[in-house]
Amino acid sequence: MGLETVVLVGVCAVATSALTAVLGFGGGIVLLAVLVAFVDPLVAIPLHAAIQVVSNGTRTIVRHRDVDWSIVWKTSLLLLPAGALTLPLARQAPEAALQALIAVAVLAATWLPVWLSRPFHPPGTAGWIGLGGVIGALNPVVGATGPLAAPFFRAGTSDRLGFVGTFAATQVSGHLAKLVLFGVVGLLPASQAPAAAAGIAGVIAGTWLGSRVLDRMPERRFDRLYLLAITVVALWLLVDAAR
Repeated sequence: MGLETVVLVGVCAVATSALTAVLGFGGGIVLLAVLVAFVDPLVAIPLHAAIQVVSNGTRTIVRHRDVDWSIVWKTSLLLLPAGALTLPLARQAPEAALQALIAVAVLAATWLPVWLSRPFHPPGTAGWIGLGGVIGALNPVVGATGPLAAPFFRAGTSDRLGFVGTFAATQVSGHLAKLVLFGVVGLLPASQAPAAAAGIAGVIAGTWLGSRVLDRMPERRFDRLYLLAITVVALWLLVDAAR
C-alpha cells in the first residue's frame, strides 16, 4: 500500500469504529470492503482481523461492566476448531453465495419478530455454543460475520450498553481466532504493518468518539437506529453478492 492508501485506511478506521461503538456492529464489514479494494482477500482478512481485535478490545474495556461473560465464553468455545475445518476452503468457497445467505438470515432474524409481534428469543447454552461454531466456520471464508450474529446478541442482552459490550468481547475472540488460523498457515503479511498501525490508531480514536455518543443516546432511539443500520448492511451485502 502507498502512503495515501495507508492514510485512507486510518481515516476509514476512525469512522467505522465510531459507528460500531454507537451501534455495536456494522463498521467492521465496511472496513473490510475498503481493504479488499486494495489487497487480496486472503491478505485483507487477517489485516482486518488485527485492526478489529484492537477496535473491539478497546470497546470491551470501555464497556467491561456491561459485558455478559457467560455469553462470551459459550460463543468462543468452537471458534478455533470450526475455523480450522473451513480454512482450506477460503480460496474455493463461493463467497457471493455465502454473503447472500448471511444477508437473508440477518433480515429474517431482525424483521420476522417485528412483523409477527413476537420477541426474538436468545439461544440457550447449546445455541450460543452452536452460534459460535457457525461464526468460527464462516470467519476464514467471509471475513466479517458481525451482522449475522448481531440479532442474537441484541435479543440476549437487556439494553444497548450490554449488547455493545458483550458483542465486542465476543468479536475479540473471533478475530483472535482468525489471526491464529491465518498465522499457522503463514498468511500474516508483515508488509502490511503500516496499514495495520494506521488502522489500529484509527479504531482507538473512533471508539473514544462513538462511546460518548452511545452514553447519551436514549434506548428507544438506539433501537430505531439499530434496525435501520442492520437492514442497510444486509441489503448492501445482497447487492454486493449479486454484483
